[in-house]
Amino acid sequence: MNYQDIFQALKGVGDIDLSSLVLLVAETGFALYPITCKSDCVDESIVDMLTKSRNINRDSFLTYFKATHERTLDWILGPVAKDSTRILFALKEIRTGKLYGYMGLAYGDAEGARIEGDAIVRFSDNVRPGLMRAAFLRLVEWVTNDIGVREVWVRVRSSNSAVKFYGQCGFLVEFEAPLYVVHGSFGNVEELSEAPLKGYSKISSDSLLYMKYCR
Repeated sequence: MNYQDIFQALKGVGDIDLSSLVLLVAETGFALYPITCKSDCVDESIVDMLTKSRNINRDSFLTYFKATHERTLDWILGPVAKDSTRILFALKEIRTGKLYGYMGLAYGDAEGARIEGDAIVRFSDNVRPGLMRAAFLRLVEWVTNDIGVREVWVRVRSSNSAVKFYGQCGFLVEFEAPLYVVHGSFGNVEELSEAPLKGYSKISSDSLLYMKYCR
């Protein structure tokens, strides 16, 4: 069974259903739960968390838009469900089921040699030092040791405080790419792009760091 089939099964949209799988985060009382992409099983509280977090952390992403509950739900049931190289996990307290954050994997290659950590976001205001790092390292351990993916990367804006977080998780900068500011038809900034697309005005002060897990 390749990793793409496993991801689809974990999301509840594969040939078999593995959506009840839980990745325990040792000695924390928390676990990573796969976010279902099956239309009749989507947890509204998770949609709400993803929507609010996207808007709060707007400047951490390369694209700029106002997230809504409907748009997030469409994203889960559409692009996430259909992309067999992408999966999201909710980080929850086991005893209470309270949401703490989320994280995922995406942009894997066809052979399962390389994948990226994606959307690692703390949602809770009740900060537990070290929990997000422990959870992300559990996810990296799972995808490398249990699934067999050889390389895990992340891409992060140079201005993002997450650069330090990834460094603490064992990721090292391999190379840096310039970013270009892309404007919409009304002059608003729509995205930061690695390519100087039509409508860009200048090189951004931000760059994109490609970091590789090296432990």
